[in-house]
Order: sequence, then C-alpha cells, then structure tokens
Amino acid sequence: MKHQFLYLFWIVLISFHVKAQDSIIDQDIKVNQQLWLDYNFKNNIDSLKVLNTQIGFRKISPNVFNRFLVLSHINLPHKKSLGIVNLEKPFIESFMLGAGIIYTQNYDADDNLEFRLSQGFKFSIPTLKGIDLINYVRLEERFQNTFNNSGWTAGYRLRYRISTELNWKKHVVKFTNGLYIPMSFEMFLNLKKSDRFNDLVRISPGLGYKFKNDWKFELYLIFNETKNNTETNNSSSDFIIRIRVYNGT
Repeated sequence: MKHQFLYLFWIVLISFHVKAQDSIIDQDIKVNQQLWLDYNFKNNIDSLKVLNTQIGFRKISPNVFNRFLVLSHINLPHKKSLGIVNLEKPFIESFMLGAGIIYTQNYDADDNLEFRLSQGFKFSIPTLKGIDLINYVRLEERFQNTFNNSGWTAGYRLRYRISTELNWKKHVVKFTNGLYIPMSFEMFLNLKKSDRFNDLVRISPGLGYKFKNDWKFELYLIFNETKNNTETNNSSSDFIIRIRVYNGT
C-alpha cells in the first residue's frame, strides 16, 4: 500500500506542475488561496531514535509559484528530569535535528532553491481537563539561491508552535472510533530575514482520521499571514487547504 500511495502522490504532483497561461504579476497577490499536499513516513534508526520524513507539494492560486519539498528530522527522546523539580516526566520530551530541500518554481520571477537546517525541542503542558498542549520550539538556518547570479543568501528564524489533539469520545457509529481534531497555532520570529517566505503567523484547525493499520489522514483549513511572498509584495493573507497523509507516524 505504501508504494501504491507514493505513485499516486507523484502523479498528483506532476499534474499540478503543468503551468497555466494566466499567471499574474507579483503585486496582485495580497490575498491568495493555496493547496498543500504532503506524505509523511518514518524509519526507526534504533529502539529510541526515529527519522521522520515529509515529501510535499504546495501550489498558490492565482498562479504565482509551485513548491516542492523534502524535509526530514531525527527525533531524540529525552528521559532525564530536572533534579531541582519533582516531575513525573522530563520537562523537555525530545530533541529534533532536521534538514531539507525546498524548490520553488516561480511563474514571473527566478526560481528559488533553499537548503534548510533546524534544531529544536518539544515539551508538553498538561491542562486541568487532561488535554496536553504540545510545544515545539526550533531554530532554522535557511540558505537560498534565486538563480539570478546573486549567489547564496542566509537567513535565520525562530519558530514556536503550540498544538493539541482532541479525540472523539462519544462514538455514535463504529466509523467514528478513529476521528480526532488536531489544532495548532504557530509564530515565526526572523532573526535574520531571508529574501523570500518570511512567515509570521499560522492558525491551523483540522480534522483527522486514524485507521487500525496506523495510517492517518488529516485535512486542515489554515490561515497564514506571510511576509515577503515575492520580490515586490511585502505581505499577503493566505487561505490554505492542507491534506496530510501519515504512514505509521
């Protein structure tokens, strides 16, 4: 099933890759719609370390760019609690080390290639109702080339995401056993700005379904306030449909 889904995923990407003739100039994308697709899978390095990989495609409408990305990160569990604080579990649950490649195919500007490195950690905040708020803090180093003979530029940003997952409690029919509601809020703080794609705020409510074989499907309706979306546009409001597929993660 994994290989069949990968073939289908790439067919969808190729179909979106075809350029339309009605592309627009940079200044016109103050408000836009986007479609994000990604397939996520994991590989166990050993009994504790896990390598998670995302293969994704993103398209903006009106026709401004198509984006292809491959991102991976290693999850390193943290088992040691702080000695000065009496906690049942460690405050920091895991450390994350990541790397990836993002290629942006622009319609009316030079294409953009980005190599990205990241380092971060996760911690949870339990609430009174037993809902865990998962916090993820990470630092990103972004190295970009726009193929206009300007060479490579470096940018650095700090990202903070808080998320939770509400599980469906009252099962009316058997099908609802796998339903859950993922939600997240994310902020981006640029320490040194890159030329493109300096995101500021992202709100992501969604709906997910998990099968008994550990496959998961998630649908998100995202609002994203973006800065420096193109060479001449300072900001835009993005309304995004995101479809995420997980195999064993």
